[in-house]
Amino acid sequence: MWISKKWKEGFHVTSMGTAGSRWGVVMSRNAGYSYQVVELDFLYPSKGLHRQYDAGYRITSCAATPDQAAFIMSRAKKPKKKPMDETLLTSAFPCKAIKEQRAKNIYVASICHGRTAC
Repeated sequence: MWISKKWKEGFHVTSMGTAGSRWGVVMSRNAGYSYQVVELDFLYPSKGLHRQYDAGYRITSCAATPDQAAFIMSRAKKPKKKPMDETLLTSAFPCKAIKEQRAKNIYVASICHGRTAC
Protein backbone atom coordinates (compact mmCIF):
# COMPACT_ATOMS: atom_id res chain seq x y z
CA MET A 1 0.00 0.00 0.00
CA TRP A 2 1.30 3.43 -0.97
CA ILE A 3 0.48 5.00 2.41
CA SER A 4 2.54 2.37 4.29
CA LYS A 5 5.51 3.04 2.00
CA LYS A 6 5.30 6.78 2.63
CA TRP A 7 4.97 6.27 6.41
CA LYS A 8 8.32 4.42 6.30
CA GLU A 9 9.79 7.46 4.49
CA GLY A 10 8.70 9.81 7.32
CA PHE A 11 5.47 11.16 5.83
CA HIS A 12 2.08 11.34 7.55
CA VAL A 13 -1.40 11.67 6.07
CA THR A 14 -2.63 15.24 6.47
CA SER A 15 -5.71 15.13 4.22
CA MET A 16 -7.81 12.77 2.10
CA GLY A 17 -10.60 13.21 -0.40
CA THR A 18 -12.51 11.29 -3.02
CA ALA A 19 -14.20 11.87 -6.37
CA GLY A 20 -16.41 8.99 -7.40
CA SER A 21 -14.29 5.91 -6.77
CA ARG A 22 -10.92 7.73 -6.96
CA TRP A 23 -8.91 8.62 -3.87
CA GLY A 24 -6.67 11.60 -3.22
CA VAL A 25 -4.26 11.49 -0.28
CA VAL A 26 -1.99 14.31 0.88
CA MET A 27 1.03 13.28 2.94
CA SER A 28 3.46 15.66 4.62
CA ARG A 29 6.63 15.55 6.64
CA ASN A 30 6.78 17.23 10.07
CA ALA A 31 3.00 17.12 10.44
CA GLY A 32 3.23 16.79 14.23
CA TYR A 33 2.10 13.16 14.41
CA SER A 34 4.26 10.35 15.72
CA TYR A 35 2.03 7.42 14.84
CA GLN A 36 -0.81 6.82 12.41
CA VAL A 37 -3.13 3.95 11.54
CA VAL A 38 -5.79 3.58 8.87
CA GLU A 39 -9.20 2.01 9.39
CA LEU A 40 -10.75 1.03 6.06
CA ASP A 41 -14.08 -0.74 5.66
CA PHE A 42 -16.96 -1.20 3.25
CA LEU A 43 -19.24 0.14 6.00
CA TYR A 44 -18.52 2.30 9.06
CA PRO A 45 -15.56 0.63 10.89
CA SER A 46 -16.94 1.20 14.39
CA LYS A 47 -15.05 -1.59 16.21
CA GLY A 48 -11.70 -0.61 14.70
CA LEU A 49 -12.24 3.08 15.48
CA HIS A 50 -13.11 2.34 19.10
CA ARG A 51 -10.09 0.04 19.47
CA GLN A 52 -7.75 2.75 18.15
CA TYR A 53 -9.49 5.46 20.20
CA ASP A 54 -8.85 3.39 23.35
CA ALA A 55 -5.16 3.20 22.34
CA GLY A 56 -4.90 7.01 22.26
CA TYR A 57 -5.48 7.61 18.55
CA ARG A 58 -7.81 10.33 17.26
CA ILE A 59 -9.38 10.75 13.81
CA THR A 60 -7.37 13.31 11.85
CA SER A 61 -8.74 12.66 8.37
CA CYS A 62 -11.60 10.78 6.76
CA ALA A 63 -12.96 10.20 3.28
CA ALA A 64 -15.43 7.86 1.63
CA THR A 65 -16.48 6.57 -1.76
CA PRO A 66 -19.85 4.92 -2.40
CA ASP A 67 -18.12 1.61 -1.56
CA GLN A 68 -15.56 2.32 1.19
CA ALA A 69 -14.92 4.56 4.19
CA ALA A 70 -11.37 5.33 5.36
CA PHE A 71 -10.29 6.98 8.59
CA ILE A 72 -6.75 8.07 9.40
CA MET A 73 -6.12 8.06 13.11
CA SER A 74 -3.09 9.75 14.62
CA ARG A 75 -1.38 10.21 17.95
CA ALA A 76 1.67 11.96 19.29
CA LYS A 77 4.39 10.24 21.31
CA LYS A 78 3.52 12.35 24.34
CA PRO A 79 0.13 14.08 24.09
CA LYS A 80 0.17 17.54 25.66
CA LYS A 81 -3.26 17.06 27.21
CA LYS A 82 -6.25 14.79 26.93
CA PRO A 83 -8.12 15.69 23.73
CA MET A 84 -11.71 16.84 23.83
CA ASP A 85 -13.31 15.25 20.81
CA GLU A 86 -16.33 13.41 19.56
CA THR A 87 -17.15 11.26 16.55
CA LEU A 88 -20.67 11.37 15.17
CA LEU A 89 -22.28 9.02 12.65
CA THR A 90 -25.59 10.29 11.32
CA SER A 91 -27.85 10.05 8.28
CA ALA A 92 -28.70 13.78 8.37
CA PHE A 93 -26.44 16.83 8.59
CA PRO A 94 -25.80 17.33 12.35
CA CYS A 95 -26.56 21.06 12.70
CA LYS A 96 -27.74 20.74 16.31
CA ALA A 97 -24.77 18.59 17.40
CA ILE A 98 -22.30 20.99 15.76
CA LYS A 99 -23.82 23.98 17.56
CA GLU A 100 -23.76 22.13 20.91
CA GLN A 101 -20.12 21.13 20.51
CA ARG A 102 -19.11 24.60 19.31
CA ALA A 103 -20.48 25.98 22.60
CA LYS A 104 -17.90 23.71 24.33
CA ASN A 105 -15.09 24.96 22.02
CA ILE A 106 -15.08 21.69 20.07
CA TYR A 107 -15.03 22.25 16.30
CA VAL A 108 -15.48 20.09 13.20
CA ALA A 109 -12.09 18.93 11.94
CA SER A 110 -13.17 16.49 9.26
CA ILE A 111 -16.34 15.35 7.54
CA CYS A 112 -17.11 12.85 4.78
CA HIS A 113 -20.05 11.25 3.05
CA GLY A 114 -20.40 7.62 2.05
CA ARG A 115 -22.41 4.44 2.45
CA THR A 116 -22.63 3.29 6.06
CA ALA A 117 -24.64 1.00 8.28
CA CYS A 118 -25.74 2.37 11.65
